[in-house]
Amino acid sequence: MKTTATARDVMQKKVVTVRPNMLVRELARLLDEKRISGAAVVDGGGALVGVVSKSDLVHHELEGGESFIAPVARLPEGFHVESPDRTTVSDIMTPGAIEASADAPVPELARLMRRRRIHRVFITKGRKLLGIVTTLDLLKVLETGS
Repeated sequence: MKTTATARDVMQKKVVTVRPNMLVRELARLLDEKRISGAAVVDGGGALVGVVSKSDLVHHELEGGESFIAPVARLPEGFHVESPDRTTVSDIMTPGAIEASADAPVPELARLMRRRRIHRVFITKGRKLLGIVTTLDLLKVLETGS
């Protein structure tokens, strides 16, 4: 199937972003709440500085960090347990991220994802985040033929 669609045509403009200083416990909850597998890491100016995923959380746990795979037990009202794990997103994220322009053709994005074995490409202009194209977005293109 030939397609002339570009990243602009298929990207999601609402991108979940996190800051480097967010605790991994908060990241785990956010990814679970949003039902996503990863997020863009942006600095205070909104520039893309990396990517963090559930795989990073698993690697963190395997290295002796706190487990985030099992759901966090709810405590009775008035009780609070401070997590001893003060690991932040910047400690586990992948610095830098795979980026493309909004004019990148969809087949080019698919090749990039397959070759790099990744599930998301961030669409940027300069260092500013415009959107994201995920493997699910590419499957929608195949399904609809557009």
